[in-house]
Amino acid sequence: MEKKAYQVKAKPKDEEEIFEEKSIKATRALIQTFLQTVKAFRIYEANHPILQKFMERLKKDFDNYFEEFDSFPLLVGEHRLFYRGKAVYENQDVKESLAFFFFKDGIREIKFLKGLELREVVDFLHVVRKSESVNRLEDDIVTLLWEKDFSHITFGTVDEFLESGNHFVPATEEDFVERLEFKGFEKEAADEIAPERKKEDSITLAVEGLKQALNPSPGQSLVEACQLTPGEIEEINWEIEQGYQPDYIYLLIDNLVEILLHLGEDMDAYENMISYFERTTGSFLEQREVRKAVVVLKKLNDTMESMVLKDKQIFAIRRILDTFSGSHSIELLGEAMKGNGEVDSEAILQYFRLLTKRGVEPLCLLLGKVESGKWRKAVCDVLAELSREDIKPLIKFLSDSNPFLVCHILYVLGKIGHPSTVKYLGGLVVHQNPKVREETLQVLKKFDAQGKDLIQKLLKDPLPGMRAKASLILAKVAKEEAVKPLTGIILSKDFFKRDYEEKASFFKALGETGSQEAIPVLKKIAEKKRWFQKGKWDEMRLCAHNTLKMMGVVEGRDSDQSRQKQKHIERSIH
Repeated sequence: MEKKAYQVKAKPKDEEEIFEEKSIKATRALIQTFLQTVKAFRIYEANHPILQKFMERLKKDFDNYFEEFDSFPLLVGEHRLFYRGKAVYENQDVKESLAFFFFKDGIREIKFLKGLELREVVDFLHVVRKSESVNRLEDDIVTLLWEKDFSHITFGTVDEFLESGNHFVPATEEDFVERLEFKGFEKEAADEIAPERKKEDSITLAVEGLKQALNPSPGQSLVEACQLTPGEIEEINWEIEQGYQPDYIYLLIDNLVEILLHLGEDMDAYENMISYFERTTGSFLEQREVRKAVVVLKKLNDTMESMVLKDKQIFAIRRILDTFSGSHSIELLGEAMKGNGEVDSEAILQYFRLLTKRGVEPLCLLLGKVESGKWRKAVCDVLAELSREDIKPLIKFLSDSNPFLVCHILYVLGKIGHPSTVKYLGGLVVHQNPKVREETLQVLKKFDAQGKDLIQKLLKDPLPGMRAKASLILAKVAKEEAVKPLTGIILSKDFFKRDYEEKASFFKALGETGSQEAIPVLKKIAEKKRWFQKGKWDEMRLCAHNTLKMMGVVEGRDSDQSRQKQKHIERSIH
C-alpha cells in the first residue's frame, strides 16, 4: 500500500513577529558597524581619513536605522548586549568586550534616539576612548557621559552610592537562571519520581549544593567546613549585642525634640536648646559622622513638617537647619566627601536633601574644589533644586576666575531654565576660555529664540568649531531670522578660504532655516566658477549644491553631478 507524504505547513508569522525579526537583524548590523568604529577610534587619531570613513558609515547606518525605528535601545549584561530580550552581541573577553566595558561602571541600558547628530556620536566615542585612561577614583564613564549632556543619547545606570560591590544584574530570564546557586527539578520529571526516591535525590542535591557553596578543603568533612572560627563567633556576638543596645543618639534626639516642643515663651530656653543642637551636630560633622548629623537634622525637619508648631519653635528649628547649611558645615561636608569610601555616601546625599537656601553660596564654593565627577553632579543637582525659584545667588559666580566653576554654574542654570537667565550671559559669549563659551552656547540653545542675539555673536568666535556649532544652533532657534546673519558671513570676502567642515556647517544651517530667501543665494554660489583658489571655491559650490538638494531644489542630473563633485573634493581633501 502506497504511503502518502504529508507536508505540515508552517504557521504564518504575524506582523509583530516579522517586525521583531527585522528590528533584531537591523540592530545586530548596526552594532557591528558601531564596534568597528569604536576599534578605529582606539587606533587612529581624530582627523585620520580612515577614521573619518568609519564615522561617515556609522552615521549613515544610524540614519538608515532611524528611518525604520524611533530608538536604538540596548540592555547591558556582563558580557552581552540585549535588544527586545534577545542577545545581539556577546564577548567573554573582558579586555575586548564592549558589554563588559559599560557594565563594570554601572551602565545597564544605552539608548540612541531618533535625531542623533554626528557631533553626539563623536563625543560619545571620545568619552569611550578617554575613559580607558581616567583615574577610577575620581571619574568613570557614567560621569564623563553625564558631563556631555547629550540630547539624543540616554543611559540607565546602577547607582554606585547604593551598591556595596560589583554585583551581577541579569538582563534576561536566562541570565537569571544561569546564575542560580541551586536549581530545582523540572516539573515533569519531578512528578514521575516516587516519594522515597524524590526525598533521597532532594537530600543528595542539597548536600552537593552545600559542598559547592562551602568548598571544603581536601579531606575536610562538611561538618568541619560549617564550623565557625573564633573570630567569626566574636563578630556575631558583637552584632547581636549591638542589636539589643539601641544607639544612644536616637533616644537622645527624641528626648531633646520632646523638650523643645514643651518649652514655654522664655527665649533664653530656646537659645540654650539651639546652642546644644548646634554643638552636638557640629561635633558629628567634625568627626565625619555624617549619618548621625543627618539623624538630628531629619528629626527636626520631620517635626516641623508634620506638626503645628508655635512661632518660637519654628524659629528655633529653622535656625538650626540654617546653621548646618552655612559655610563651615558645607566645608566639613566637603572634607567628608574626600574620604573615598571611608564615609557613608548615602548619608551625604541625605544631608544634601536637608539643606536650606542658605546653602547655595557655600555649595557653589565647594563645587569649585570638588575633584570627583560623581560628587560634582550631586552638588549640581542640589544647587538646581535650591535655586529653582531664585537664580540670583548663582549669578555672581559667572564672573568667577575659575572657568571650571563657571561651566558648572552654567550647567545648573541650563538645568533650571529660569526665563531671566539669558540676560546674565552676555559677557560669557566673549569669555577668554573656550569651554565657557561652549557651555554658554549649550545653555542658550535651551532658550530658543530668546537667546538668538547672543548666539549670533558666536558666529564670529575665534574657533572654527565654535562658529560651526553656533551656526547650526542659530538656524534651529531663529529659523528664518537666521538667514540674514548666515548669508552675510557666507558671502563675506574670505569665507570661502575656511575649512570645508566649517563651510559645510554654515550651508547646512542655511538649509535648515527652510527659508525661500536662501535659495537665490545658494544657486548663485553653485553656478559661479572661479579660477583663483579654484579648489576652495569648488568646496563652496559643492556645499551650495548639497544644501539645495537638502531643500528639495536640486534633482535628477544635477544630483548626479553633485555626487561626482563630492567624490572629487573628498579625494583632494584626503
